[in-house]
Amino acid sequence: MPTARPGADRGVRWMVVRRMGSVGASRVRGTLGSTCAGVRADLARRPLHAWNAKGDDPMRLRLGMLITQAMVGGVLVATVAGVAAWAAAGDLDPTFSGDGKAAVVFFAEPDASAVAHAIALQPDGKIVTAGTATLTQFPQPSANTSEFAVARLNANGTLDTTFSGDGRVTTNLFGGNDYVYDVAVQGDGKILAVGTGNADAATWFTLAVLVRYTAAGALDTSFGTGGVVTTDFVGGGTNSANSVVLQPDGKIVIAGHAIDSANVSAGFAIARYHPNGTLDTSFGTGGKVLTSFYGFSDRATDIALQADGKLVAVGSAYPGGANDQFAVARYLANGALDSSFGTGGKVVTDFFGANDTAHSVVLQAGGKIVAAGLAYPLNQGSDHFALARYHADGSLDTTFGVGGKASTEFSTAWARSAAAAGQVDGKIVMTSWGVDPTSGFDHFLLARFNANGILDTSFSGDGKVTTSINGSQNQAHDVAVQTDGRIVVAGSAWDPAGFMGTLAVARFDASGTTSSASLASISVTPTSVVGGSPATGTVMLTAPSGSSGTVVTLSDNSTATSIPASVTVAAGATSAAFSITTASVPSTTTATITGSAGGVSQVTGLTLTSAAPVAPVLATPANGATVAQPVAFDWTDVFVAVDYEIQIDDSSTIAAPYRTSQIVTTSQATIGNLPAQQLWWRVRARNAAGVFGPYSATRRFTAQSTTTAVTLTSLAVASGNVVGGQSATGTVTLSGAALTGGAVVTLSSSSASAAVPASVTVPAGATSATFSVTTTSVATSTSVTISAAYAGVTRTSPLIVGPPGSTATLTVTATGRSGQRVTSSPTGINVTVGSTQSAGFTTGASIRLSVVGGRQAVWSGACSSGGNRATSCTFVITANASVTANVN
Repeated sequence: MPTARPGADRGVRWMVVRRMGSVGASRVRGTLGSTCAGVRADLARRPLHAWNAKGDDPMRLRLGMLITQAMVGGVLVATVAGVAAWAAAGDLDPTFSGDGKAAVVFFAEPDASAVAHAIALQPDGKIVTAGTATLTQFPQPSANTSEFAVARLNANGTLDTTFSGDGRVTTNLFGGNDYVYDVAVQGDGKILAVGTGNADAATWFTLAVLVRYTAAGALDTSFGTGGVVTTDFVGGGTNSANSVVLQPDGKIVIAGHAIDSANVSAGFAIARYHPNGTLDTSFGTGGKVLTSFYGFSDRATDIALQADGKLVAVGSAYPGGANDQFAVARYLANGALDSSFGTGGKVVTDFFGANDTAHSVVLQAGGKIVAAGLAYPLNQGSDHFALARYHADGSLDTTFGVGGKASTEFSTAWARSAAAAGQVDGKIVMTSWGVDPTSGFDHFLLARFNANGILDTSFSGDGKVTTSINGSQNQAHDVAVQTDGRIVVAGSAWDPAGFMGTLAVARFDASGTTSSASLASISVTPTSVVGGSPATGTVMLTAPSGSSGTVVTLSDNSTATSIPASVTVAAGATSAAFSITTASVPSTTTATITGSAGGVSQVTGLTLTSAAPVAPVLATPANGATVAQPVAFDWTDVFVAVDYEIQIDDSSTIAAPYRTSQIVTTSQATIGNLPAQQLWWRVRARNAAGVFGPYSATRRFTAQSTTTAVTLTSLAVASGNVVGGQSATGTVTLSGAALTGGAVVTLSSSSASAAVPASVTVPAGATSATFSVTTTSVATSTSVTISAAYAGVTRTSPLIVGPPGSTATLTVTATGRSGQRVTSSPTGINVTVGSTQSAGFTTGASIRLSVVGGRQAVWSGACSSGGNRATSCTFVITANASVTANVN
């Protein structure tokens, strides 16, 4: 099984790389103290369709060709005495590692190398980078091993030592060459790295690989096999996962490419997995989708998820005689191509008639899609940054650039990788690498385009930035935009002093002003709405926003609520509002809404209630019936009802004051002591939000006279358990309605640990009344008997007064309707009808037992409903207790 291990204790090594094949030209970088720039212009160009999506071809790497460069042990940082609050857009951010640049070493041996192919930003401001760390085996470079490499940096650019002990982790999958091409952070903080692994060192056979780490940097053994999932799309050959996107339901989608053992491309390779790493068979065929554009070498490099659940993948398509083109495909949520997009779900775009590859996709407002990558003009020696923007139907958006396409030349050298990210203002930042004519070395390249596709001259004066990490060779592979607008670029850098390559990260200011503001709070108004009604959210910062505004990212955990992905607090402001739309819900639910800015996350809750209940349908007594007393009333259950109001009057208009108006928790009631005459009755239901529905139809009946004496039928103390110092509620119930003047029931307690009033009065016309039991603190559990007496009848109820802080066992037995189950809050009990389950709870805790799905049960034991049906039962546990739920 693959193992994950930190890389700080490994040696450093350097890889001499050579371009092989018919070209015969070589490119050697960093040989024995050399500072040569390397040879570029004389290298014959290789068609882009023969390269990996992130810029490094695993086939070349296995042959000893160039993969990356890297640097020297740990993170190299400089310190400064102070940091200015004002910086020009495009300047390095001095709050990051002191000079805006950081380098991470994985294997501290000469000639080692490391590269970051991907960045993911955490809500707390930490930066996750992932790529490859390589050990060079001299004198046999064919024995090199490259491993998955993940590093996590704090917001200030230092290694986060809470991650794997030193901020770094490497994973050797199969003992050969493994490469990470993308990374994502789940909502629970777990990190998902995807790429390719050389499954058979004797061949070029590779698998698409997903590796999940815990937030602490260990392999997540709940995912796949020991934290690793592999996928073969074509039954042998080359398989690679080049991009990953997470769905709100926790499912994982990868995009990449597959080439079979006969060297025939299968095209875009897309797969979807459940959160545990198993393939989601509801997607495509057995969880996988293969898409070919021309039947030659097509590969997906990036994938994104639209708000409507559709997936957009970009990459390159090779038409054969011509050269590679931008390729875009859109898929429905089930994996089928979206026929409303382009031609049968696919679009291709050519720039200059040579090699074009889209490396990133950026989704913009209005359903627009931007594909960003590299385009090579014929008879020129450099790749151009290239972007194409499409309408939601796949047609080019002619308001962008020229005819929907934009490009700019940055350097005089070729590159094999690019990345792009969108800002909240619609601007797009792109990164790659290219030669600096002054030094002759490759440098990080960064450009920013306005929303119309034109270079943004407010960014570094001309829209372009060139950055060297160590004054030597550098390659940039990915870019991300923080919630505060700052731009993070990751790749690799060669350290000539340490004679090694490092994973490299740089951070740039995005505007003229930076702000130290973080998120102080997030709130919603109102805090409870009926599902389908709108609400308003508000974010509050700790300080005024900077000149470019502060972006607060937003997320929620409920499918019944919809919020924007972010809200921007305007420059100088401290708060901003956003809209919340909701959907109807069958029962009360609470959505958790999270906001993040400045490395701080805050949460708030929005309670959604069901709409007003429907009117019940009356069952008995039948309309016009003459019935004996006490009268049994029954009506249909209303799904969302928590209780009902029954009204009885001697007038068909049923106008106050009524003969009786009672709230009951079940869809039936027994009422006595009614006048012996013709009466009318009706019922309405109430939901958990306290909203009453319409009344039922009105029925009439005639109540017979009764001489039956009213007696005390029961005494119950809620839950039967209470922590000393807390109160409990007792209920006395009569056999019929109390007469005029009410019924006075006397009360007593067997212990001073529980005090009760001398009496409680059941109001005239009512059948029950409640009273409070006050308890005192106790050192050990104390059994108390509460007594009630009326009309010569005495009833008792036990009460246990317990000490706080201990643990008690609750045993729940579910009987009755098959297929139902009972759960608890706090969690611990989840028992199906026909079985028994026990769980431990802290004494003094309030336990709520509920029937899933809103069904009702007769509760007995420590939590009793007094023989009535109810959807739930709540009590305080102070000692071992048992409850039986007879589900109806």
